[in-house]
Amino acid sequence: MSMSVLDQPLVFVDIETNGLNHVRGRVIEVAAIRVEQGRIVREFRSLLDPGTPLPQFITGLTGISDQNLAGAPLFMAIAGELQDVMAGAIFVAHNVRFDYSFLKQEFKRVGRQFCPRQLCTMRLSRTLFPDQRSHKLQSLITRHDLQVSARHRAYDDAHALWQFLRHVQTVFPAETLGQAVARQLKQPSLPKALTPEMIAGLPEGTGVYIMYDKDGTPLYVGKSIHIRQRVLEHFMRDHDNVSEFKLSQNVHSITAQETAGELEALLLESQLVKELMPYHNKLLRRVNKLVVALRKYDGDGYARVGVELAPPDAITDSVNVLAVYDRRSKLRVSLETAARDWNLCPQLLGLEKPARSGPSGAARACFWSQLGKCHGACAGKETPGAYNARLELAFANKQLQPWPYAGPILVQEKTAATGNAPAGSPPNSGLIINNWCVVGKIRQEEGCEPVIEQRSLGFDLDSYNILKSYLTAKTDKLSVKVLAGPLFSYDAE
Repeated sequence: MSMSVLDQPLVFVDIETNGLNHVRGRVIEVAAIRVEQGRIVREFRSLLDPGTPLPQFITGLTGISDQNLAGAPLFMAIAGELQDVMAGAIFVAHNVRFDYSFLKQEFKRVGRQFCPRQLCTMRLSRTLFPDQRSHKLQSLITRHDLQVSARHRAYDDAHALWQFLRHVQTVFPAETLGQAVARQLKQPSLPKALTPEMIAGLPEGTGVYIMYDKDGTPLYVGKSIHIRQRVLEHFMRDHDNVSEFKLSQNVHSITAQETAGELEALLLESQLVKELMPYHNKLLRRVNKLVVALRKYDGDGYARVGVELAPPDAITDSVNVLAVYDRRSKLRVSLETAARDWNLCPQLLGLEKPARSGPSGAARACFWSQLGKCHGACAGKETPGAYNARLELAFANKQLQPWPYAGPILVQEKTAATGNAPAGSPPNSGLIINNWCVVGKIRQEEGCEPVIEQRSLGFDLDSYNILKSYLTAKTDKLSVKVLAGPLFSYDAE
């Protein structure tokens, strides 16, 4: 070979697996072909015992059966030899992240590090043949007349990659091919459908990004103060995380929207997750009913906790609201924590069914009272005033806070460097917030009429928590103006 990059040792690798994800799945066959100076200098191939029976579809795909694997070595038995074959070489595979992820996990299980430089022949094909629609290995085999006797067997597929690289050397100038390879090696390994240009086109600053699959369906919505860097981090850690691995295998495009700062990014992320319902976002999802914990006083004056479901826009006026949750499981955890930390009665909290009165008519104490964990409010041994005060303290940080301003406010985020609004930002620009709801975004140039983008007026629990955090504990990061009269005029606070 005449190209300096490809003069380095290369190892062409392919694996077959038992069909599970790379964290729980196992390699059932591996092949590695080491090439130096254009010549095959060493080969390794082996079936491997995964420790569990093979799914039928894997046998149908590869032809490998449980009988074939009977007596095959465990990965730990061949790890040393395999790693020796690959030592110091560029790891070459088709959809390299797949093969690399499985082998990295296998080596990790036996206490070995595995971090080679990686070259993806699928991405190389996409770069060199941009007009071709398919870059699957079978497409390369057919298109370039590669000789393969047993598809979906590790050695034959690995050898096909070696043939492909030799073929493109005869088609492209050395400089063109060398640049394509070198460009891949200098950057983090990207998912197979993404190009370096897609990543380069992402903003470097603060905002929200959305990942889509091949059909344009949203997969994931995220926010970051460094969008491009954060997106790359998804693909750097996917080898150790099942969800990240699935995401990187399916993402086909990414869009991004810059924001004025982190607060706006957090609010926009929450809004988009609820609107788009992406598969990989488990938090911030839209709920039609919130779980509301209410204080309800019984005939003896004790505050009991009742539970109701309420639409998000119907809970802010209730003075009896103790706390609001997006699911019942969170409410139960909160009640159990309050009972444990504040010696509150499980009966009055609704965690334990009320005990029936004894023969004398006296109330029967809860089980925790017998253990000394409840002060006896359930049996009248503690005064309502003492018990109710402790209940209020337990939920003090969970109660919906009253809106601290007389009306709507205009919020503008400060830059970390100057402590002021971003340079060039019009003075009357920012988010309009009222009663813990983002009601609009305003932009007004000096001497011009304001441009107002109206937002949803509905209450959202996630937005409330974000805004409460910033307006109570992070005011140093904001410039807050109280709006007086029309939205485009205000009095400085």
